[in-house]
Amino acid sequence: MDSSKKDLGAVLTPSGTSDFIVSKLGKIKSNQKVLDPCVGPGAFVKSLLKAGIKKTQISAYDVNLAYKTDIEELGVSFKAVDTLISFDSDCYDEFDFIVGNPPYLNKASSYVRENRVKLKKIYGKTNAHETYSMFIVNSIWRLKEGGKLGFITSDTFLTLSTHKKLREFILNNCIINEILLAPTNLFDKQKVSTYPAIIILTKCSGDSNRQVRNNNLMSIISRIKNEDEYWKPQVVNEIKQRRYKSLPFSIFFFDVEDQIIDLFENAPKLDNFIKGYIGMHTHDNKKYIAAIESTELADIFRKKNNTKIKQNENFKIVLRSDLKTEKWKPYLKRGGGDQYYRPIMEALEWNEKAISVYDIPSTAPFEKEGVVISGISSKLAARYMPKGCYWDSNKAIGFIAKDKSISIEYFLGLLNSSLYNYLSKGIINNTNSIQISGIHSLPFIKPNKKTQEDIEVLVKQIIENKKKSLGYDYTREQKSIDDIIFNFYAVRFNFSSKLKKKLEENYSIYK
Repeated sequence: MDSSKKDLGAVLTPSGTSDFIVSKLGKIKSNQKVLDPCVGPGAFVKSLLKAGIKKTQISAYDVNLAYKTDIEELGVSFKAVDTLISFDSDCYDEFDFIVGNPPYLNKASSYVRENRVKLKKIYGKTNAHETYSMFIVNSIWRLKEGGKLGFITSDTFLTLSTHKKLREFILNNCIINEILLAPTNLFDKQKVSTYPAIIILTKCSGDSNRQVRNNNLMSIISRIKNEDEYWKPQVVNEIKQRRYKSLPFSIFFFDVEDQIIDLFENAPKLDNFIKGYIGMHTHDNKKYIAAIESTELADIFRKKNNTKIKQNENFKIVLRSDLKTEKWKPYLKRGGGDQYYRPIMEALEWNEKAISVYDIPSTAPFEKEGVVISGISSKLAARYMPKGCYWDSNKAIGFIAKDKSISIEYFLGLLNSSLYNYLSKGIINNTNSIQISGIHSLPFIKPNKKTQEDIEVLVKQIIENKKKSLGYDYTREQKSIDDIIFNFYAVRFNFSSKLKKKLEENYSIYK
């Protein structure tokens, strides 16, 4: 694969995959037109010809003129065109079928940077700054009503919040016939690491077709191991399309239990009871943030000071007693997987000159007691936030209770439970990044008195023991917390033993 192809995000489609996608289009009549909008060397053209489609029915577009010879040797007309930018009013409702493997280029690529203004003008309402998402929108526009699309793309559009508008666009304009998670090693021979998905859509737009779209039964197929499994997958889940509107951000979910979807649909949202706030910027952490004595960070700073290369470089260390003065404020900056309690390691310089430099959101209720949730973590990690704290705008998120009848200890137990780890990291966002909007969108059932008191006792025990020894093993208490939370919700939403086993095996700390 030469550098020019890499620069254009080209990844070549294996023939078994293109054959399968073409087979999913159904019967193509002799008077119908098919487009590959990013044809490359012609894998889909070859599959179409193999399936008996006439050469004159096929149109092939690509921005890379180098593919012209390959395609014309197949007897198919090639058009050297930038499919994304060349779109205009004449392109709507033009083709009966569209197939392809759209290039994956993100906002950091030279192509997107150089064409940002043009792309934003065309795709602004649905653009997630990635070319493959724009190709999906572009192709749906180009399809005639009732026309079919078959693409293999990155699977990131299925769940990432940045693709929410794309998912809503698909739901409002298409029947989803099938989504299949393709083999992770599909492009290994090209040294491309990705998690691909195949999506088959039928254009079915307009308000008059809303019920048709909502009642459509989709075929949803979890990750398969190889191309042979395309034809006989082990498990095919059938889900009504309207269910894709049930979860936050219209997530295109796989393997989510009906009871969990019912929970999201019927329970109040967490932000009715506890609210998170974006933190502040210092604009110069090294200058304004100090390590607190007797912490791990203080040891790191001391070593750096002892081995510093630059004469004027100095990492500050302050005493914990300094936090009781008006010169320093406790600062929560770090992410990570620590739950329930972690000693505060950073202090924020607090004087008139420093404050004038900081960006401090006026709406954030700093210095109140609450919960801090790690913004960067592989699991949902919540810990106690004492009074007086400020927090960062990225790796640590401060949450303040709105409903004062619910204790901070209960919120800590709930958020650190295996159930909420599953809801947050297994469903809403399975990346290491956690967003405030994702936490706010979690379902929440207000606890009864006994449930709250039982959780409070266990959480207080964990915190007290972690204060004595950070390495304290709280597995026993956590298992009890997980059981209490699960049973409380299970009564209301008929949670199954199968779901409990899933949580224990995949989302608990004691697995």
